[in-house]
Amino acid sequence: MPPRAPSGRCARRALPRVACLVALAVLALGSTAHAVTIVSPSGDPRVAKYQVWANAVAMPTPTGVVDLVLQTCPVPISDGCVLQGAPPTIYLGSTVRTRATLLHEIGHAFDAQRLTDADHAAFEAIFGDTRPWRSASNSPHEQFAEAYSLCARHPQIRAAYTAAYGYRVSPAQHRRVCALIRRAGARPATGLAPAQLTG
Repeated sequence: MPPRAPSGRCARRALPRVACLVALAVLALGSTAHAVTIVSPSGDPRVAKYQVWANAVAMPTPTGVVDLVLQTCPVPISDGCVLQGAPPTIYLGSTVRTRATLLHEIGHAFDAQRLTDADHAAFEAIFGDTRPWRSASNSPHEQFAEAYSLCARHPQIRAAYTAAYGYRVSPAQHRRVCALIRRAGARPATGLAPAQLTG
């Protein structure tokens, strides 16, 4: 006797489950397929933990490779920094080896590779900030790195959030910032910024 075809009610229940599983598989592949590759120039095995953190971000990342050196920044600007170049090199000293700080520095690399001047202006407009992108204390470029880190860890927030570099964001502003990052990540990379250190 041939197997019975599923009844209409069972088929209607099964279809959403299958669609849901397919959607989850696409999201899972999409979230890691474009994750930045973090490598240690010295072969430090501790870097594997940081790759796991990068793979789990909720935002697009820079493309290609980022070197990670688990040492203090080579110039006295911070315990963590990124030297933009090919590839960018992130330095994380012993006091800043956190997921939030790693993603802050990846945010700088994303900025250098993906953001345009129009993106900078759009980010500043969300906060009514008219200063140059790189200006004195608490500059917009540092606040963007904080914003990237927050969006990468928490694509939605329910209350105002305060972070380093004077970055304070409401849930509505946060949605706009995360949307800006997603749009920038969907475009081809703009290229690497000239070699420079950023905290």
